[in-house]
Amino acid sequence: MTDLIYDVEEVSSHTVANTTGLGRGNVGAVSLRNFVIAIDSTIYAKTAQLFRKNLENHFNLSVKFLIFTHYHADHIFGIGAFKDIVSFCSEQMLKNMQSNSIKQAYEQRVSEFIKADPLAEGVVFELPDVAFNNKLIIRDEDLYIEAIHTGGHTSGSSIVYFPYEKVLFAGDLIFTNMFPFAGDATCNPEQYIKALEMMKEMKPDLIIPGHGKVLKGYNALDEYIQFFKDFRATIKSAISDGIAPEKVEITASFELDRPDLKVSSVNHWYNFYKKAL
Repeated sequence: MTDLIYDVEEVSSHTVANTTGLGRGNVGAVSLRNFVIAIDSTIYAKTAQLFRKNLENHFNLSVKFLIFTHYHADHIFGIGAFKDIVSFCSEQMLKNMQSNSIKQAYEQRVSEFIKADPLAEGVVFELPDVAFNNKLIIRDEDLYIEAIHTGGHTSGSSIVYFPYEKVLFAGDLIFTNMFPFAGDATCNPEQYIKALEMMKEMKPDLIIPGHGKVLKGYNALDEYIQFFKDFRATIKSAISDGIAPEKVEITASFELDRPDLKVSSVNHWYNFYKKAL
């Protein structure tokens, strides 16, 4: 671990993040008056440990709570570094993690991951401590954060908002300048678009995505809202015209480093709207 660097960058006076991609998924944190709230835990135990250590060094406060934005491995496998504090997630995220299919798949993935990646030593699949319904508010004197269950990227997805500095943690509802993964089995396309529109209505000054760099200004969300509306229209048109999903063409200005994410997203949205017809 001594050779591994996993710093936090200051986003605002009370918020930090790591958007380097080293932990696979982005992480962030909010410092209230007397304690810190971490948001997501990376995929590795080692990056999670460094993340927590650097948070406490940066703010000179203890991390008291951990909030998860959704159940994907790149955001939850580092939970072991936070097992002595209380962790939160939405009720639906907890249900996702408790399902037999996800539980079995993730336990197997942990076993294989540890064997395949030296950084994976210490990763675990464990459930968060407390589930909230719709909204969680954590207050500390005059400051507070809101964790809001939105669904969309997954059925259990949540965002975290810090009104005092207008900083929003979007989780994987946003992939900055990357083709977004919208193919999770629990993804609801309609909720996805509504979640993005709700985020814009909150008028955040800074948006920390689940992947990629920080977005500045709520108008930056317009590109993502329009992309998903166009995506929906293209899928619906393909279904109406009898075009098979593998022949659907999606145009986007986002980078396409992993074509499989595009394929799975197209297939999922195609099946979602075909069932709705």
